[in-house]
Amino acid sequence: MLDRPLTAEEMAQETAPFLRFEDVSVTYGAGTAHPTLALSPTDLAFARGDFVCIVGPSGCGKTTLMQTLAGFLKPTAGTVRVEGRPVTGPGPDRGVVFQHAALFPWKTVAANAAFGPTMRGLPRAERRERAEYWLRSVGLWDFRNRYPYQLSGGMQQRLAIARALANEPGILLMDEPFGALDALTREKMQEELHAVWKRTGMTVLFITHSVDEAVYLGTEVVVMSPRPGRVLERIPAPFARVAGERDIRRIKAGADFVALRERVLGLIWGEGS
Repeated sequence: MLDRPLTAEEMAQETAPFLRFEDVSVTYGAGTAHPTLALSPTDLAFARGDFVCIVGPSGCGKTTLMQTLAGFLKPTAGTVRVEGRPVTGPGPDRGVVFQHAALFPWKTVAANAAFGPTMRGLPRAERRERAEYWLRSVGLWDFRNRYPYQLSGGMQQRLAIARALANEPGILLMDEPFGALDALTREKMQEELHAVWKRTGMTVLFITHSVDEAVYLGTEVVVMSPRPGRVLERIPAPFARVAGERDIRRIKAGADFVALRERVLGLIWGEGS
């Protein structure tokens, strides 16, 4: 408890959304003769624990939007805020998983998983504890002494997720993380990711070209237009919070799922805009 009144800045942080894009826009080549507006002014806000899926055609600004939150890219205009504080660069509070695992081939599975805590200078025992916990969570602890080239594509992607989670980020950013996987491995990874999300309560921003994946995984689907990217619609999705045992095939075959999927596809194809 504070023994003083909150400052104006502290009050703003107390009432601010957990995650906010405030009129964020990105222009590549700004100041040159041929600038390209990649992302139109975008205003979005999300609560802690949301699983937000962003879909849209190639070049619609999905990855650009994510990179501003990751701190890899500075917006041309506007501000990205987490818990009311502006994002000024990368940080351990935001874990990133890319389409390709981008693992360190010379490090073992365990060393890859412990990379973030190691760079932060955490004690050896804590680094090992975190690596073990997340490798067990994604089913890779028995492979801890192997190297990435000895793992399947799905296992490599699970390791990339474990590496991001070992930093215990408040936000997990995922850019087409399952795009290179076969259909069966992709569905298995969807289930594993959902289990981690439900267990940790973290906030997830997930970029995908798959409408089925977005509707199934997200608590909300954000549909974006072709370049310059703009938000066409935000659509709540109920399937992520289904209680009890999940039957992925049954859910995706259900009438409610099919209707929501067709609504999103209609927006992308221009039928609903």
